[in-house]
Amino acid sequence: MGKFFCPIFKRNVYLTEFEQVQDKLTRISPKLPPQLRKAAAFLLENPGEIATQSMRKISTASGVTLSNYARLAKVVGYEKYNDLRDVYRRQVHLKTSDRYPERADRLQSSGKISGDEGVWSSFKQSALKNVEAAYSQVDVRLVASVAERLLERDQIYISGMQASSPLIDYFHYVGGMAVPKFKLLGRRGGIIADDLVDLNEQDALLCLAIQPCARTTIEVAELAYQRGVYVVGITDSRISPLAAYSTDILLTSCDSPLFFESYVGVTAILELLVGFMTTRAGPDAVKRIRQIEADRQRMGEYWDTGKGGRQT
Repeated sequence: MGKFFCPIFKRNVYLTEFEQVQDKLTRISPKLPPQLRKAAAFLLENPGEIATQSMRKISTASGVTLSNYARLAKVVGYEKYNDLRDVYRRQVHLKTSDRYPERADRLQSSGKISGDEGVWSSFKQSALKNVEAAYSQVDVRLVASVAERLLERDQIYISGMQASSPLIDYFHYVGGMAVPKFKLLGRRGGIIADDLVDLNEQDALLCLAIQPCARTTIEVAELAYQRGVYVVGITDSRISPLAAYSTDILLTSCDSPLFFESYVGVTAILELLVGFMTTRAGPDAVKRIRQIEADRQRMGEYWDTGKGGRQT
């Protein structure tokens, strides 16, 4: 171990050594003892810190002893923790030119070189590619199965923080029109723990987290996983830290010429999932949507351009 690059062929994707480590940590994490699982979670969520901080600082930040990190390195297949850390150092070195400021700088440079038409074309191609990737990475049978399993649960908790929050709000809004089981986490002043008090194995949790993943989302998924809850993770990689605590994973692509990740593919996945849930929810879903429509019209919540104003 410790080589710079040792790709293997898995799921039709070549994995670098860093990706192999993250993939193995994701797969073995749920079966590890508590302290090793905590250390594995820190590695999955904080590759930058692993690469740049001393072992002692990592221990303090994560609350895991030095000896447990040494033990985890051996479990993954490295003789020493420093050998494992070198993998993260090389990866971070490769990624240093891929931070948000550098992406913004590249975007501006691209605009100067290719002009408005070139920028427009790059965004168009990126959006189309992300939608196509979302549909190619998610099998129709998996989406159908996820929709059915969600509908079988008593409550469908949904979680997404930071940039994912607006998309989760959208999913809650649209999905809730057809299915009255949705429960959005964090609405009461951003407090999550209070919303989770009744979460149990009869419920489901859907989490959205695009790398770099919001820590709270991963912690919510871990808690639910430990309670035996059916967890659906929507993320951009099988080696995402969210994958370790997901029963089913819906993958999307988030590449973009913008300085931030694209959520076009995420939107496609969410709409697809709501669509499959609606097809399986039966006449109650149609009755519920019809009632919502009638109530909105009665309350004058639509602007009817054909009548020159609000409906009353």
